[in-house]
Amino acid sequence: MKGAMIGLLGAYGSVGRQVALLLADSGRLRLGGRDARQAEQLNQQLQGRAQVRAVDLWDEQSLAAFCDGCQLVINCAGPSYRILDRVAQAALAAGADYLDVGGDDPLHERLQGKLPAGRRVLLSAGMLPGLSGLFPQVLASGFQEVRRMHCYAGGLGRLSATAAEDFLLSLDNGFGQAQFGWSAGRPQRLASSAAQPLQRDWLPGAAVQAVPYLSTEQQRLFAGLQVASGQGFNLFEGGQLAAALQRIQGSDPQTRHSPQNIAALVQASALDVAGRTPYQVLAVDIEGLRDGREQHASAWLRASDGSRLTGSVAAYCALHWAHLPEGLHYAAQVLDAAACLAQLRRWLPDTRISLPLAAPAYPADVEEGVL
Repeated sequence: MKGAMIGLLGAYGSVGRQVALLLADSGRLRLGGRDARQAEQLNQQLQGRAQVRAVDLWDEQSLAAFCDGCQLVINCAGPSYRILDRVAQAALAAGADYLDVGGDDPLHERLQGKLPAGRRVLLSAGMLPGLSGLFPQVLASGFQEVRRMHCYAGGLGRLSATAAEDFLLSLDNGFGQAQFGWSAGRPQRLASSAAQPLQRDWLPGAAVQAVPYLSTEQQRLFAGLQVASGQGFNLFEGGQLAAALQRIQGSDPQTRHSPQNIAALVQASALDVAGRTPYQVLAVDIEGLRDGREQHASAWLRASDGSRLTGSVAAYCALHWAHLPEGLHYAAQVLDAAACLAQLRRWLPDTRISLPLAAPAYPADVEEGVL
């Protein structure tokens, strides 16, 4: 979007900051947040190349003024399950396209069938969801038939209060289903849903628990690939966060996202990561028909910072905006998986990716193993 005005909300947060750093040279950038001082400090890092606007997401006039004159509005603010379509509607009313690192199914439902002709809206354009639905497609592209697919996501890192609130709000808002897997073309309740200890060579820690959880993104992935049997797992290392989440899930749904529970998740994540090296991992195991034979293959991606990875995915979307289809889409359904991975490798050289050489979508300049 060279020369177009891009409005970035939540600009000085950990995700928005990464987007701003990557888009600073792409054209005109407008940084927005409640605290103009923090936005101006970020602009100083960008050598003053952006505009700075104070904006209150909960004030319709303030939000409309921020969106006015933008060709694209990127939302990195949260919690997305509270914001829902507030920013999207303001962007569309101002004549702008819209990109959200979250959004997910609740926002998709609110916008479906309501976009003006010729407009683009892209949702779930981050690490999880987003890259978590895109990455398995690179490995699956080498199979003629996928009989079984297991997807893993999680790791070790401190949650912000906003991330913790969004996570709790997602539990009862259609993000996915605990204790479910995929079989015969639809979600199926699992006979056994207990957390399982997981040991893999792509995991830096030994005490990692894999908790069955079928996200709606995985359901779209499995349905699109016609996977016979599929399962998703959330990964927790250290135990404190998983235990706190289990306690909260057993509480009254009306109070699950209370300030006390949000604080409990933040504290639990801090205890888990204390004295350890943070990481986030995406991995996939596939069994199926490849080259006329039954084969098994695995792939994994490990990053040190999920926020930087999320921001990088969003920035990639913005830079390739003109090549994306018009209409309302989830990022994992329309992005070029191999091209996105190749760009992430250039932007985040500390991110490690392992894919089998047999994957036809494999970036040409990469060898099997670590990037």
